[in-house]
Amino acid sequence: MIAILADDLTSALDGAAPFADRGLRARVVFDSRSLVDLDTDVLSVDLDSRFAAADVAEQRFRSAAAALAPAALLYKTMDSTLRGNLCAETRGTIAGSGRPRALVAPAFPAAGRTTRAGRQFVHGVPLVETEYARDALNPVSSSLVADHFADLEASALRICDADDDRELDALVLQTGLEADLIWIGSPGLAAALARAVPVRARSDLSAAAWPAVRRVLIVVGSRHPANTPQVDALRSAGAVVLPAPFPASSPEPFARAVVGAFEEADVVCLLAPVDGVEAQGCTSAELAGWLGRVVSLSASGFEGLVVTGGDTARRVTDALGAQSMDLAGEVEAGVPRGVLQTPTRSFAFATKAGGFGGPDTLVRCVDALRTHGECGA
Repeated sequence: MIAILADDLTSALDGAAPFADRGLRARVVFDSRSLVDLDTDVLSVDLDSRFAAADVAEQRFRSAAAALAPAALLYKTMDSTLRGNLCAETRGTIAGSGRPRALVAPAFPAAGRTTRAGRQFVHGVPLVETEYARDALNPVSSSLVADHFADLEASALRICDADDDRELDALVLQTGLEADLIWIGSPGLAAALARAVPVRARSDLSAAAWPAVRRVLIVVGSRHPANTPQVDALRSAGAVVLPAPFPASSPEPFARAVVGAFEEADVVCLLAPVDGVEAQGCTSAELAGWLGRVVSLSASGFEGLVVTGGDTARRVTDALGAQSMDLAGEVEAGVPRGVLQTPTRSFAFATKAGGFGGPDTLVRCVDALRTHGECGA
């Protein structure tokens, strides 16, 4: 089995999705107590530690790594812009798995994130000169990858450069999938590892298993600028875009407005406030929880769901009571899709990190959720 440990839901999903594209059965679980006796080729777990205290993050990864130590391949996701508890999570993974070495390759060339001379770049710009350096929740103070693992023994880590996917493929080939180490990377390395796995004939998530989808709800929880042209493209395609009245309104009346909007259009987009949340004495976590509640209350109105932002995605799935998701592959690099399982029904589901994708990515997500059952993609 291939085991994937992730710090948020989008990472858990986009770490596993490339393997699903290769025909492997891939499941993502949202509860670390669900890590045994699962009949799947790829098991990915969201440990929900991106915004946790460092000691909490370390313990979650230590426990999960211990439970999954027998896996043939152990992969720990990391954000391609070096945010989160990278050092603590890695320390926990090393301790729990008993694997003393880790290979770190944060490049994600398909999204413009590259690593040169141990430094991270976004579309050729040093990381500390991008908007990620000013992230309200996870500001980044150094472009040097090693600085984010400074409390670990340098001999335990091998930090690898990559400018394109060919370099990542070469890295995997040279190292070998059988190496007794921890692979640490973003979706770029996950895709390279998946390309090294033989393609299998798909047996899961057939057209019959995919929910019939007409109405799609899109929740834009991330305030990254990349989402603006994506929402504009949705609006041009006929979607109803509803700015979220947070924190001015409670979720209940807005949820009723969402259900009502589906009488006007088959695609409805909830748009988180661009700014001002903190200024009003609220937190991004409270916003994500509020959006999750809106989705839960309006769930009768749609069959397909698209969410941007890892924390928002997790709060939405929590509100729906979901415990797992079976993956079908990717809409595009870093944008996984699959079937979200809740106690009462299933939803066709896609998600992406806030900064991922081009102007048509959200439109493509809608198309992918609607056509899977028709084309058996």
